[in-house]
Amino acid sequence: MSKVETLDRVSDESVSNRSTEAAKETLSVSAIQRWLISEIGQLLSVDAADFSVAEPFADYGLSSMTGVVLSGNIEEWLDIKLDPGVAWDYPTIELLAAYLAAEVKTQKLAACV
Repeated sequence: MSKVETLDRVSDESVSNRSTEAAKETLSVSAIQRWLISEIGQLLSVDAADFSVAEPFADYGLSSMTGVVLSGNIEEWLDIKLDPGVAWDYPTIELLAAYLAAEVKTQKLAACV
C-alpha cells in the first residue's frame, strides 16, 4: 500500500469515527484542539500525550501532503471550506483551533444570509 493510500485510509477512518462525537460537542477552541490532536496524531502516528498546542506542526513532521489531507478532513468534519494550506497559515494547534472556531461561525452565518 502506498503512503498516499495509507493516508487516505487513515484519514477516512479517523474522520468518520469522530464526526458523530464532534457534532455533539460545542465547537469551542478547546474542543477543536482536542479533535486536532487526535486527528494529527493519527495522521502522523504521534501519541496525543506528546503534543503541545504551541508546537509547530513541522516539528511533528507534518508534510505539505499531510497538511492538505488534514485540511480536507477539517472541511469534512466542520462542513466548511478551507484553503488547502491552512495548516501552514496557522502552524500550531493553538493557532489553527482559534482560527477554525472563528471561521466556523463566519461561514455558518454567511450561509444563513
